[in-house]
Amino acid sequence: MSPFVFAASMLVTGFGVALLSVGTAVWIGRQVSGRRAMPTREAARDLAMQSVLVIDDFVGACYQAAHDFPEYDVDEPENFFLHADDPVLLLPKDVDWSLLGRELSDEIRWLPNRLRNVLDALESIEIEPPEFNDLFEHRQEDFARLGLRAMDLIDRICAAYQLPPPSRPRYYDPRENFTAKIREMDDFWRRRAESARQVPEEPSNVTPIFGRAALPETVLT
Repeated sequence: MSPFVFAASMLVTGFGVALLSVGTAVWIGRQVSGRRAMPTREAARDLAMQSVLVIDDFVGACYQAAHDFPEYDVDEPENFFLHADDPVLLLPKDVDWSLLGRELSDEIRWLPNRLRNVLDALESIEIEPPEFNDLFEHRQEDFARLGLRAMDLIDRICAAYQLPPPSRPRYYDPRENFTAKIREMDDFWRRRAESARQVPEEPSNVTPIFGRAALPETVLT
């Protein structure tokens, strides 16, 4: 074998070995990446499932509060009690929310804050019988809207991670009831505003000191 042929064969052999090494490295890399990605996908799906279960419990609590009517003390009408407790939402702790992506994880983590804001708003109402400053109407509407928002979030999570949606009896449809409650309250506020506009303003019997009836300062001087 001539030196030229020998050199050429060695070059081809080296090139083949190099290609084989690169191919092997790529294959190993894909296998490692696949093994790493699989637990990540499973972890994300598991966190999504946990979130759906917790939020669905929250939906049930919102349903009870949105359809809760107060019971008054006959002897002391200023005293009342409600049948449903305020909803509570406890998300999983010490978890990596980034597994669910920024948009979904942000919306999930915002939900406890939205609940807190509703509770703070209701607590800020200065109640006084007999109307109690519309406390009960606001409570029903706020929790109906919050419950409907939570149901929309559950649907998004289930669609993103191919999870089965919560199963409910046919006679129990929170979405339909939340929507009906919101429609009912919108109609209530509309009728309230229309009634207020129809009430004529009573003229004041107080003579204004400063007003159009007063003479200009130049005339007085």
